[in-house]
Amino acid sequence: MRLEDLRNKGFDVDSAMELCIDSEEIYQEVLEAALDEGVEKLPFMRECVEKEDYERYCIEVHGLKNAAKQIGAMRLSELAFDQEKAAKAGEYDVVKGNYESMLEAYQEIIDFLREFLENEV
Repeated sequence: MRLEDLRNKGFDVDSAMELCIDSEEIYQEVLEAALDEGVEKLPFMRECVEKEDYERYCIEVHGLKNAAKQIGAMRLSELAFDQEKAAKAGEYDVVKGNYESMLEAYQEIIDFLREFLENEV
């Protein structure tokens, strides 16, 4: 696995590898799981906001915050944390004002992981 490509994309590979007991094989499995989950979760998260289901959205961004941290996508993790805090606080105008930029960052990660992992095969 080309860890340098991940670093160049802004991933905190060292933190992610630490969570994966320094195993590139485990890290790759975690990246693959994150990709699969992202393809499913991203449209669902958008739907939650559009339907104003902020309780479910809060649950989803909480999961995203942790999943992003696991793969070393710290910026996405921080964006998700901000959305989680806003949803928990009932600041739905903040959620609506910022969720698109978070989902765009999420989509960028998904697109990158898709290309990165295809090249690993």
